[in-house]
Amino acid sequence: MNKTDKIAVYYIATGDYKKLFPEFLNSIHNFYPNNKKIIKVISDGLEEYSNYKKDYVQVELCPRINNYPWPIIALYKMWHISENFDNTCKYSCYFNANSIIYPHSENALILNKITVSYHSFNSKNKIYNPWTYIKINPYSSAYLENETYEYIQSGFFFGPSNLIYKMCIDVNQLLEKDMKRQFFAKWHDESYLNKWCVKNKELVDKKYIMTIYKKDLDETRFILLKDKRNYSINK
Repeated sequence: MNKTDKIAVYYIATGDYKKLFPEFLNSIHNFYPNNKKIIKVISDGLEEYSNYKKDYVQVELCPRINNYPWPIIALYKMWHISENFDNTCKYSCYFNANSIIYPHSENALILNKITVSYHSFNSKNKIYNPWTYIKINPYSSAYLENETYEYIQSGFFFGPSNLIYKMCIDVNQLLEKDMKRQFFAKWHDESYLNKWCVKNKELVDKKYIMTIYKKDLDETRFILLKDKRNYSINK
């Protein structure tokens, strides 16, 4: 990545999730530390950070959203990102609100594809099987047959802005189709993201980026997902 390339970082947090922002903000400096990063904050608050500028990090507040009940905000994640998309940035990414970014190799991500992450519950010492809880309504636009693809989480994605925008628009269309029929995909935005990645596999690079185990952090697996229960967040 050239040092002049800007990165849009989309961060969604309402209600109690706003408690997580200070730690995330401190850690985002580890992500391409020599490139300008514009954090697009989509929230029902956090106005105290509206003038934040430090080193190569700047915070921009997007139009305020409401703290809707679960799972509405998660379900409409891609819609919120596309509505606030920043075309001035060459690259775009999304981090879960409870993400802490650690120093890592800049070669951890492929720059011409969308990088997504396998499940953070998987450990180097213990394999996690996500198929024990995944079952998508066969009538949903997000439907995929279990165990026919490599399941990913939706807590992180990164790539060229044009591809990220295309992904968001495509997912929004799948979601709109289901909403007209009053369907909810079981795992919300994650179900639709998996469907998109399977349909567009030539544009996607799947690897382990996130983990809930600090001991598993390394040069390429560099996002620690903090336990939200420590912040009195249960969803």
